[in-house]
Amino acid sequence: MTIRKFMTIDLIVLSVMALVVDILGYFASKSALVFFYVSLSIPIMLIAYIRWGIKGMVINLLAILVYTIMYQNFDLLPMLLYAASVISVAVSMIWFRIVKKNQIKDEFLLLTLYYFTGYFTLFIIQALSQYIISNEIQWITLTARHSINFLLGWVILFIASKQQDFMVDMKSYLLKSISDRKKEGKISDDESL
Repeated sequence: MTIRKFMTIDLIVLSVMALVVDILGYFASKSALVFFYVSLSIPIMLIAYIRWGIKGMVINLLAILVYTIMYQNFDLLPMLLYAASVISVAVSMIWFRIVKKNQIKDEFLLLTLYYFTGYFTLFIIQALSQYIISNEIQWITLTARHSINFLLGWVILFIASKQQDFMVDMKSYLLKSISDRKKEGKISDDESL
């Protein structure tokens, strides 16, 4: 299997996980027993960025499509503003210019800053979107809605960071793995990714 095929399969799996969790959260929020919408795709997006860089943004794009269909939000301005907020999570990749991707999972502060950067950007853009659409920001509602998701998402990202070889730059990891296996004589050049 090539690295490209592995990446495609990996991104499909991560996308399905992110979207299924959000779709279940959407339908659960329709219940009288649930008072907020659980959306946990953000930590999965952040994991995908570490694993595959900018190509992990495919999850953002799929999430926008699914959210638009679920909420039947076909008014152009609200749809564009919501899309901007979901895409803005990718701002967290700015950390890749400051530290190595693999270093983020190993340091509590870096992991927290990486997560906070993406989530805070999404939050601010959603607040600005409310202001643009209705000339007011409903801070209490917005904060209440995001606080639970923020905490749950951070816990998920923290747990994922403790899994060995999960939150790593996959291309580098796979190339090193192939090199190590070649040195050990376990695979030939023809069998490598």
